Amino acid sequence: MLPGNTYVRDCPHCSGKYTHSSMLSGNTFGAKFWPDGKMDAPMMPEYPAYVGCPHCKASFWVEDTKVVKSFGYNEEIEIPDLTLDSNQNPIPYKDPTKKIYLQGLDDLNITKENEIYLRSKLMQIYNDVNRDQEVQHPAIAAQIENWNRLLEILDPNDSQEKLLKVEVYREMGNFEEAKKVLAGELDEEYMDTMDILDKLIEAHDSRVMCINPHDD
Repeated sequence: MLPGNTYVRDCPHCSGKYTHSSMLSGNTFGAKFWPDGKMDAPMMPEYPAYVGCPHCKASFWVEDTKVVKSFGYNEEIEIPDLTLDSNQNPIPYKDPTKKIYLQGLDDLNITKENEIYLRSKLMQIYNDVNRDQEVQHPAIAAQIENWNRLLEILDPNDSQEKLLKVEVYREMGNFEEAKKVLAGELDEEYMDTMDILDKLIEAHDSRVMCINPHDD
């Protein structure tokens, strides 16, 4: 992995400074993957699109915030005179949590694309209690509500959204509907994922288990 610049950005709510790292290149050697889209890749960390402000209680889309400075890898970040305003201390954003994602969903003007992003990340958080567990806990009401909303807004004509819709049905144990949605054309790059989901559906397996546990 080759780290990129660190960016200092403004919170759009309190104007506090926060830092956001980047990556010039990475790889998926040693990565683990799950059928709900979660990836744990030591050499390719995820930089979330929606985060929390480290200074106030607000949350926001990173792309909507202004870059005020950037620093190269190993370059020291300048610390301003904090006696004037502690919000000007550039510190890392708050990693997104269930609460932060739910805050994002409160936006009445949210786009469909952004809602899908937030709900797919929520889906992964709800799944964490069952991830790689042989015995799975039953879904809670909020998780079922999130699944149902995803089923409403996902477009089966889009390959990525189609596979997510299949996964939602699979996790719900609705293997018949999962099979129906999976049928048809898919872009070539998604064929491996389709084959994995197809095998899980045929086995009536709704568990959230690592799909490459023995890969190096």
